[in-house]
Amino acid sequence: MDRRTLFTVQAGLLIFLGGVILASSYFQSRNRRDKGSVWFAAAYFCAGLGLGLQAYRGQISDVISILFGNGLFLMFGPLANRAIAKTTDQKRDYLVWLLLLNAATVMNYAYYTWWQPNVVLRTVEAVPILAVMYLACIDLLLRNKDEVIRPAVNAIIVCFAMQSLPNFVRVALAWKYQIPDAWFSWSGIITIAGLALSYLWIGNLRMHAELERSAMTDPLTGLFNRRALDVFAMRELERIRRRNLPCSALMMDVDSFKQINDGLGHAAGDASLCAVADTLQKTLRLTDIATRLGGDEFFVLLPDCSEAQATEVVMRLKSAIHGLRLKTMSEVVFTISTSIGCVTLSGQDATLEELLHGSDMMLYREKQALRAETSPEMKPQPVPVPGPRRVQPYNA
Repeated sequence: MDRRTLFTVQAGLLIFLGGVILASSYFQSRNRRDKGSVWFAAAYFCAGLGLGLQAYRGQISDVISILFGNGLFLMFGPLANRAIAKTTDQKRDYLVWLLLLNAATVMNYAYYTWWQPNVVLRTVEAVPILAVMYLACIDLLLRNKDEVIRPAVNAIIVCFAMQSLPNFVRVALAWKYQIPDAWFSWSGIITIAGLALSYLWIGNLRMHAELERSAMTDPLTGLFNRRALDVFAMRELERIRRRNLPCSALMMDVDSFKQINDGLGHAAGDASLCAVADTLQKTLRLTDIATRLGGDEFFVLLPDCSEAQATEVVMRLKSAIHGLRLKTMSEVVFTISTSIGCVTLSGQDATLEELLHGSDMMLYREKQALRAETSPEMKPQPVPVPGPRRVQPYNA
């Protein structure tokens, strides 16, 4: 194989994949658009154009093929570094330092081309420079905190490592035999394609995570929905049963929610639900699972939470919600209150069905007591509550 064929094929592949990355970014939805894709596409375009110019060394001016060709090819490092920083949401990158390194390398190329001609030294110099640029990119990849894209990040690291290995083999042979074109490898095509596919994989992983999150999240309140409850509660309850720990559950709704919707409008009703959801997120532990079941009904799973602790949670929630002052779109101030049914089970009794049923029965019992207070002629009917351990409802 000859250098021109290899460089021409690689140049064409780089430019083509740069276009694919750019097109992929353009067709992504605005909220999923990768901020680094334009930089990564630019890195591919520059590297492709640079290799294309180097392929015709000897047929075009040395200034164009050697200086401009290598300068453009080495721009891959700085541009890819900025792309990785943007994609992984890191504020610091090595762009300026790598640009300075690129400029110094091009000046050195000029020295070894005209003032002290030495093609071997020029070839040998390029390999450690590229290695430094790849290491700067790998450093940013290792500092990535987004676990969603971790598989793609690891694949990019492997591609950078694979790209460096043939270069070091080539420079060793070039130095030993004093022939700069002693050994070329088609493995560069694999790593070029691998880098682009891995980068595109990042968008795919984020899109999948977004779809998964939207499928498990209530769009109005941002809380989990029933599907998410079934998934996450199963894991927690298995742990609870295995260790024979207590588990509490809360079933709650907004008092007089229909009157809020009818009297103040559905926007006020939505504001009430969002206020309750916000209070839940601020009050509960990270391990607690808050869910909107539908309408104005909320369910909260409190793993490893005793009866006394659950009672404290109920009191905190009621106090926090009672202190809220909400406004309608016409600036009418209103307040809300909630009724909460609480049940505590342990061991094998702590199943999702029992917790849902038990907390629902306790909520119904509290509602009866509330109606009895407002209408003395109504007497609440006794409601059986499953399980030997339960928390009496806290009446507002």
